[in-house]
Amino acid sequence: MGLFPFQFSSSILPNSVRSFLFDADTSKHMSVAEREMEMEMTDNSGETGEGEGDQEIKRANWVERLVEIRSKWRNRQQKEVGDEDSGCQEVEDGDCECGEGGCSVDYSTDEDDGEITPEFFKRFLVKVPWSDTKQFSQLAFLSNLAYVIPLIKADDLKRYYGLQFVTSSLEKKAEAEEFKEILDQDSTRVPVVDEESSSEAAIDSEQKHSCHPSVAYEIAASAASYVRSRDMDGGDVDNSFINADQLQQRDEGGSSPRNLKSEVAASLTASTMTLMVTAGEKVKQETAQDLRSPHTAPCEWFVCDDTSTYTRCFVIQGSDSLASWQANLFFEPTKFEETNVLVHRGIYEAAKGMYEQFLPQIMEHLKRYGERAKLQFTGHSLGGSLSLLVHLMLLTKKMVNPSTLRPVVTFGSPFVFCGGQKILDDLGVDENQILCVMMHRDIVPRAFSCNYPNHVATLLKRLSGSFRSHPCLIKKKMLYSPMGKLFILQPDENSSPPHPLLPVGSAFYALDKTRHGFSSSILRAFLNNPHPLETLSDPTAYGSEGTILRDHDSSNYLKAVNGVLRLHTKKALRSARRQRSILWPLLTSPSPHTWNHENTLETGRLVKKEILTGV
Repeated sequence: MGLFPFQFSSSILPNSVRSFLFDADTSKHMSVAEREMEMEMTDNSGETGEGEGDQEIKRANWVERLVEIRSKWRNRQQKEVGDEDSGCQEVEDGDCECGEGGCSVDYSTDEDDGEITPEFFKRFLVKVPWSDTKQFSQLAFLSNLAYVIPLIKADDLKRYYGLQFVTSSLEKKAEAEEFKEILDQDSTRVPVVDEESSSEAAIDSEQKHSCHPSVAYEIAASAASYVRSRDMDGGDVDNSFINADQLQQRDEGGSSPRNLKSEVAASLTASTMTLMVTAGEKVKQETAQDLRSPHTAPCEWFVCDDTSTYTRCFVIQGSDSLASWQANLFFEPTKFEETNVLVHRGIYEAAKGMYEQFLPQIMEHLKRYGERAKLQFTGHSLGGSLSLLVHLMLLTKKMVNPSTLRPVVTFGSPFVFCGGQKILDDLGVDENQILCVMMHRDIVPRAFSCNYPNHVATLLKRLSGSFRSHPCLIKKKMLYSPMGKLFILQPDENSSPPHPLLPVGSAFYALDKTRHGFSSSILRAFLNNPHPLETLSDPTAYGSEGTILRDHDSSNYLKAVNGVLRLHTKKALRSARRQRSILWPLLTSPSPHTWNHENTLETGRLVKKEILTGV
């Protein structure tokens, strides 16, 4: 059965799904920036798109999300009364005296792991077998489908893939809305309007500024270039920042994006991070509550069953909303459950809400099938990280036996644990239960797990007490460390340039940590190449044709896996043809065994005739 339980048919995809998955010109998800920005600009002008209706999925580029989140968090902080005690006193040089040596970090002596050559890196690559690649393809398809949940047809899912659609977050929200309407109709109370909340909403809408894609892309590229240049010069970023509001003022005044200074662009991007990192605990608690709420959850999801294997699969969508970006950027460390292991706080808070939403479906499935019941979690991007956390929460809370859970599979997901191996050891779970697939040049899995420049690490420590004693930042200059078994997916050269450490050509590899000579420096070399700052500083990285979307898009993950499957199929066909060409002369010639047998019979007849006739 391989790694996974699903046994999908290899038949043609339904028309409603095929164009989304494979047609680059009509895919709503692949043309993220331009088409969706046009849609938002159209909505602002009071016009409607042609033929799209209510099913059009509205999305915005990630830099716009930074601007929106910055405004939202700034408004929240203005309402908070009093300052939070950081529990630590600053000294003259800006560093913090935390005691017990927790804050003393010497970044002047970086680890010298030596250069990792492609020949050396190749030693630890193992090609994934065809049967396992097929299973990954099936889960990649479901993860891709999570972005178009309204378009899922239960009949098509059952007919073509043998899966039974159970429910989705959209259905649950609709049921809750219907129940609320019934209560409102039956209630005799006069509704009370919350003037404060309505006025706050009006202020939020007034303060929300739209940002054209070209401006947003230049902001991001310029910001990354500036941080890189400061890193090369050995300068300090935070001392050079200009007020980020200057950028919005220039934009409103009609200034050309070409005239934006790199310092201002970097300031706008960094100010969003600063607001979230330095926010008071009251603001953070409000955000955490929003992330846990089913009404403001960051990601949608759906559930389907494979009745032939008694497996219920939970598929979680990736970053596709303002709430999901809040979860991503709320990246300060916090303790996971009752352990001392640190986890990404925003994604963990979202996972708590997801866990509560999934629990009724989990218990119903366990009650129906008992010991035969199996559970599978998967997702792309943020959805994969949420899948991992829910998977581990079920084990930590002892809600299910480890044998009930299939391996959790993530696609292009950020790593969210610092020292997560300790959790696996405590639970007695092998790393083969966590399978992380990442595209060779995908920036998202590298975002929290690359080596941060010295001044960036120092800046994070100055901004928040939670980073001053953060083990991963102190020892490894990263926020969260890789966890689980890593799979590297490289598409063909026509889709994306090959990775410098990988052999040329489309392939699907597993990184084998058990081979002699493996060390953490090998994985670190891969995650730092290309470095996220290098990717972000390239202006061509943005937009629907940019390298960021190219190497992270969920449909491109599916295409790349299917491309490897096609290579497997072609090789198998060529091998079969060669074998047939060798065997065909033998099959058409008389059998040697038959010839010998007939010859023996004929000889026997001649001997018998000699005896009888004497001739």
